[in-house]
Amino acid sequence: MKKLLNTVNYFTNFDLSKFINKKNVNVYLDRYKKKNLVYRIKQWIYVTRERIEYIEKLWKKTEYLSFLATSVMVTPSYLSSVYILSINNILTESAFSMTMVTTKNKKVISNDFWVFSYQNISEELFRWYERKEEFWFIYYRAYPEKALLDRLWLKKDIHYSLDYFKELRLNIDLLNFKRLEKFVKQFNRKKIEKCFYYLKQLKWF
Repeated sequence: MKKLLNTVNYFTNFDLSKFINKKNVNVYLDRYKKKNLVYRIKQWIYVTRERIEYIEKLWKKTEYLSFLATSVMVTPSYLSSVYILSINNILTESAFSMTMVTTKNKKVISNDFWVFSYQNISEELFRWYERKEEFWFIYYRAYPEKALLDRLWLKKDIHYSLDYFKELRLNIDLLNFKRLEKFVKQFNRKKIEKCFYYLKQLKWF
C-alpha cells in the first residue's frame, strides 16, 4: 500500500479505505501526519512526503502546486491576478499566496504547502486562460493581460486617476498591449474600459 501511495500525486480517504478498514483510515492518517510522512492538501485529500520529495528532486514543485490549485482543490479555476502578475514581473510586489479565479464561491484554503486564494468571477468572464502540462501535472493559468484585467475587475477600491495607476507599480512594458486591448473589448465592461484608458497613458511615462 505504501509503495502505491508514494507513486500518486494525491490520494483520498476513500482510496485508503480500499486497503484498510474504513474505521482505521483516520487513525492511520493521524499517525502518519504526526510523523510528517503524509501532508494534507485539503479535507479528505493527502499526499505522501516521499512523493513530494520526488517532485522536488525534479524541480517541479511549483507546477505541482499549480496542478493542485486548479485541477484538484477547486475546479474549474485558473491561476490569475496577483500571482500571475508577480511571476511574470509585471507586478513588482511578491505574491504571498496563489491567487485563482473560479465560477464557484470565493474561499481561502491553507494547507501544509501554501495559501490558496480563490475569487469568484462570472462564467461569461471565465476565459482567456491556457492549459499547461508539465510531466503529470495539468493546470490552468491566465494570460498575463487577463490576469491584470481580473485583478482590476475584482478590485473594489479603484480610483480613476493617473496617479492611482502609477501607484500600482506595474511594469507596463511587459504586457502585450494588442492582446490586452482585444481582451478589454471582449470583456465589455465600463469599469475595465476606464482602467484601460489609464493603462494606455502609463505607456507614455
